Amino acid sequence: MGFGYYVTGRTTSVTRGIVTLIMGCCLLFWPGFTAGLIVKLIAGFLLTIGFITLFTAIMAASKSNSPLPVIVIINVVVYLVFGLLVFLFPNFFLGLIAFLFGAVLLIAGISQIIGLYQGSRYSPISGGMYVIPVAIVVCGIALFFSPRASTEMLTMIFGASIALYGISELAAVWKLRNRTEA
Repeated sequence: MGFGYYVTGRTTSVTRGIVTLIMGCCLLFWPGFTAGLIVKLIAGFLLTIGFITLFTAIMAASKSNSPLPVIVIINVVVYLVFGLLVFLFPNFFLGLIAFLFGAVLLIAGISQIIGLYQGSRYSPISGGMYVIPVAIVVCGIALFFSPRASTEMLTMIFGASIALYGISELAAVWKLRNRTEA
């Protein structure tokens, strides 16, 4: 086996395929809820990290009898302000997510094309195996450059693309498994 297959081993690929398939189906079938949940989780994460950083910094400063470092104060303020903004203006950040979804799809599709190409060195891979990753790249481009489309539709496109990525990942593992065991 070569380095490319080692980096994306069977267990990792199967896990990645299952997780992305489940996530994609959630985004596809419950786009409003899932996209809103993602934004709320991001806001909650930022606020939680801000408060944890503040708490631990205060505890450390009280033990050492020294003031809070300026960089820690800036860090806490950024986390808390950004988390609060995401929480208060979720629709604005849902619009930004479309760009992020597009970037994720571009990266995922291109990396899968590269992985298939590297895998073709060890086992023949038909051109049909490239169809879904190319479709994912096209969907990524569409999401990245279509800010006027509805967030829910973009979330559904992203969900379908991620589900396709999961299916493609599982199909590639299955195909390589059959080839390497023969």
